[in-house]
Amino acid sequence: MDVQTPSLIRQPFEKESISILIGLTGDIRGRIIIEGTNGCMIKIGESMFGMPLEGEMLESFAAELGNMLAGNIATSLAGENTLIDITPPTVIVGNTKMFGFHEAINLPISLKGVGTLHIILMIEM
Repeated sequence: MDVQTPSLIRQPFEKESISILIGLTGDIRGRIIIEGTNGCMIKIGESMFGMPLEGEMLESFAAELGNMLAGNIATSLAGENTLIDITPPTVIVGNTKMFGFHEAINLPISLKGVGTLHIILMIEM
């Protein structure tokens, strides 16, 4: 795993693959988007379940992956005395433009042999 340099995104955020949108409430309000190619999601699912996932199974897995990552972030922040809750995930597939935010932070994470996941954090001020 290689955490790459964060970058700033301004609206609209355009994506062409699969993403998971999770809301944040509590001490920090906003949204987390976890975005990756279908191929990247398939490879992560295959490494976890031993078989490639497709269609609705891939979308369901993507939602669970989003829950695991956002839940881990919430747990880590709780250790720093910052309490947040996460909303149920929304899976977004295909070409999409997202509005409703001014700026967001994009943290690309390169997974060896898998691809790159983008963790996008939209904080409400």
